[in-house]
Amino acid sequence: MSGLADAATELEALAFRLRRAGEEELLREVTRAMRDGVEPVKDEIRAGLAPHLPNRYAADLDADVRLGVSVRTAGSEPGVSVTGQAAGKARRLRDLDAGILHHPLWGDREHWFRQGEPSVRPGWFSGPAEEAGPRVRAGIEKALDDVSNRAAGR
Repeated sequence: MSGLADAATELEALAFRLRRAGEEELLREVTRAMRDGVEPVKDEIRAGLAPHLPNRYAADLDADVRLGVSVRTAGSEPGVSVTGQAAGKARRLRDLDAGILHHPLWGDREHWFRQGEPSVRPGWFSGPAEEAGPRVRAGIEKALDDVSNRAAGR
């Protein structure tokens, strides 16, 4: 396959054929393979917190952020992704990934400041996710091929 768009198109077509044929077990196998391929990325993202953020904040965020895996086999954008959500405090995760930390000056919540490089580096979330892309894509393509072959009776 030539790229991610081809893999998504193939996934959507395969999922449609499996649903239509009543092959729910094979469809579950594809979604399980997709989830399993992305699951290690969550640990890689967590490992990137300390090198990208001030130590105290990295530990606080690590305890607070929930990372999940979302798998879609139907609709206009089938695929798999890692999701992040702050569980407790209101956090600007996109800004943090962009290398911007908003914090009050000495605890004064009336005066907020932006902190950037060198103490806050961009890419704590997107970096590991993008680096894992080729590895995850190869695993998904293999799972799609395996399930396609099994569905075809080979």
